[in-house]
Amino acid sequence: MTKKAVVFSANLSYMEKLEIAIKSLCAHQGQWKIYVLNEDLPTEWFAIMNQRLQVLDSEIINCRMSAEQFQSFSLPSSHIHYSTYFRYCIPDVVEEKRVLYLDCDMIFTQDLSPLFDVDLQGLGLGAVVDKPTTTAGFNAGLLLIDRDWWQEHQVTEALFALTKDHHQEVYGDQGILNLYFKDAWCPLPWTYNLQVGSDKDQYIYGDLAWYDAFQGVPAVVHYTSHNKPWTSKRFNRFRELWWFYYALSWEEVLLRKPILKQDFEDLVGTYPYHAAIYTNTADIHELETLLKELPNVAFHVLAHSHFGFNLVQLERYPNLFLYPSFDPLTSRKVLGKLDFYLDINPYGEVDQITEKISQKGLPIFSFEGTNHVKTGENIVFADDQVAQMVAAIRDYLKRSEKNHASK
Repeated sequence: MTKKAVVFSANLSYMEKLEIAIKSLCAHQGQWKIYVLNEDLPTEWFAIMNQRLQVLDSEIINCRMSAEQFQSFSLPSSHIHYSTYFRYCIPDVVEEKRVLYLDCDMIFTQDLSPLFDVDLQGLGLGAVVDKPTTTAGFNAGLLLIDRDWWQEHQVTEALFALTKDHHQEVYGDQGILNLYFKDAWCPLPWTYNLQVGSDKDQYIYGDLAWYDAFQGVPAVVHYTSHNKPWTSKRFNRFRELWWFYYALSWEEVLLRKPILKQDFEDLVGTYPYHAAIYTNTADIHELETLLKELPNVAFHVLAHSHFGFNLVQLERYPNLFLYPSFDPLTSRKVLGKLDFYLDINPYGEVDQITEKISQKGLPIFSFEGTNHVKTGENIVFADDQVAQMVAAIRDYLKRSEKNHASK
């Protein structure tokens, strides 16, 4: 079986992310010929990777690029490096007729080999529509390229010429590629490039349909924008998928161990109980005490803004999970696994959350100074009675565990 050609473009700061992307690619299929367009990745890294990949009948090729011809081109965002323009040169460095270009900020959950059999309908490029930004153009994070078509139409030369004239007017090389191909590209199924970097912002724009538009797990998760899963902020769907492949060892990939069928929670474990706090302040009454006294409870804290340091510093407790600028899908997922709610944030209530919790039939524990429940349906303690609250929560969890076991 012939090796299939895949291309990445990277710089030294993205070497770790590139390796994780390759790891996820190889976890589902071998026999890859992986070209890496770069100017500064160490040759030792390529030697180590080739030793690993030969077990899968795969190889990786160090394709050095000269940065001079790209450094003057405008970049649309600070998180984008000029190495993104290297992909213009793919036909010059790749031998195969069918080539798959992939961004480094992607994770692959399925075998991508079927893409190499896609009929491009006589066109030189296959890509996925740039949802949710537009339905007219494509996102350039995954490109299925017909090398012969590019060479016949002298695409590389045309892209350089367009860039010199328009690089300050469009969204980087993606804008240039869309200018060149316009309506002459073949749409690929959405599963091959789901841009979860948009999760944080779409509800701000009133696009609530975004969060249900794609169901299930896509073949390609694309962590677009600066909202990456390796940052401290929980902004996007499928964050845990990236960390699963981060934690996965090459031995597990190469030996096709059963762990490949598991997920992140199988690796790190999960908590038997879950509580939530919706807040608009970092000063949450007695939160640290609750974190220490209830280590088997995961505390999910959600806010419509970023968190102050008073709260962030409590991340030293592993059972604290912070969700800044949360979106509706995140809220829905948290609410779906709750055992109880903690109404312990002072000042205003967020999203009438206690009413929603009451409708779900879950208990609410409050302090007198933080109580937002006016119906008396919650369990309220004096502000200095955190020990009593802890005892009541433990008793509730013990009773609920017994009830579950008896069913």
